[in-house]
Amino acid sequence: MPTIRCLPDNRSVPVEEGDTILDATLRAHIAHAHACGGQAKCSTCRVWILEGMENVSPLEDDERRLAEPLGFGPEVRLACQTRVQGDVKLRRLVLDETDLEITSQLSRHRLGLAGESKNVSVLFCDIRGFTQLTTALSPYDVVFVLSRYFYQVGEAIEVNGGYIVDFYGDGVMALFGVDDDPLAPLRSVKAGLDILAEVDRFRPYMRSMYGMGFDVGVGLHYGPAVIGTVGSARHEKLTAIGETVNVANRVEAANKESGTHMLISDTLHEEVEDYVEVGDFLRVSLRGTTERRSLYEIVAMNPAGLALVAPKGEGDETRERFAGREWVRVLPEAELPVGGQKVVGLDQLDVLLIRTDWRIHAINNACPHLRLPLVESTVTERDRIICRWHESCFDLSSGDIVEWCPALESDGSPKGMAHLGDVSKNRTPLRPLPARVHDGHIWVALE
Repeated sequence: MPTIRCLPDNRSVPVEEGDTILDATLRAHIAHAHACGGQAKCSTCRVWILEGMENVSPLEDDERRLAEPLGFGPEVRLACQTRVQGDVKLRRLVLDETDLEITSQLSRHRLGLAGESKNVSVLFCDIRGFTQLTTALSPYDVVFVLSRYFYQVGEAIEVNGGYIVDFYGDGVMALFGVDDDPLAPLRSVKAGLDILAEVDRFRPYMRSMYGMGFDVGVGLHYGPAVIGTVGSARHEKLTAIGETVNVANRVEAANKESGTHMLISDTLHEEVEDYVEVGDFLRVSLRGTTERRSLYEIVAMNPAGLALVAPKGEGDETRERFAGREWVRVLPEAELPVGGQKVVGLDQLDVLLIRTDWRIHAINNACPHLRLPLVESTVTERDRIICRWHESCFDLSSGDIVEWCPALESDGSPKGMAHLGDVSKNRTPLRPLPARVHDGHIWVALE
């Protein structure tokens, strides 16, 4: 039976047939780090083969994908992926919890800035009327609403290249430009508009479930700030310090007095003015200052701006003219198996794709009744969808109403939510969207 001589433990470990190095060391009760559970998703189990290289298995794909970007030499191997056919002498390279925290590829990427001045765009976003929300809802529901809201806001920020500095109460602070992206000012504005769009999508759900809603204010400013990581080793985070941060916070607060939803400073406006649509122009003294500043209400980005910040891979090849319609490439066909449902966010709407035994259907992910999400609703063998909220049934091919809101009470109110009153109105069919498969992708026509 082959053996592993393991340093610095100075122990000989027997290896059973089929064992990886990690299998053998763990069986011998050696504290061998393996943060990902031995799935080749981190490098914490890596070892240095000191003797017996001829007795270890060759690299396979999973190990190679991790080892090559990290620049491992041939003698550095992942214990979770390496098997031995003869005696081997090795040294474990991650020895304790501190090593594991520093080296784990499962940990958040450390930006490692000790303090550096950069021009960044700073975004603040707060919920309006949050105190009223907390007093009207149960603590459980408040946490649920906040969790869903923060998830949507976080997605809008990160997909636009932003870094979330902090979630605080009902607010969010984010930075754009930490990576010196020249388009950071424009991406920050796109993130703010995406946040407002997400809140708009969330509003029907709030009104249906709780009989109330909320608005948010977004404020942005562009300028120099000191960027660095602060905190303890286990709780460090990137932050920004300086007047730019203070101004951004005050710009956001100005939404409340002006009745707007998104304001940017004059400095940021100079960076993006050719790519945005302005709804209003304000001259105000920001909170805590006597200096008057110009603020701009942003209502949209123009096509030129949207084209600049479009994700890589999006371009002319994602759109085509066919059979008199404009088609958008939305998803690789392989990502939607039979019986699957998937939501794809487009500028105009969120498309719900459904694949049945017969065909691929595309519809707006909003029930015609109260505009609530249709995803995860039941799809029958006859290619009909039963809305999960009030059980209206629609034909996926034609959009026709098969049955309307049988889950409502006789007075038209949702069960257990009589305070919402009669919500049985708005008897509207679905509007199916044309969908087809071409070049291994699913395409949808939005015209």
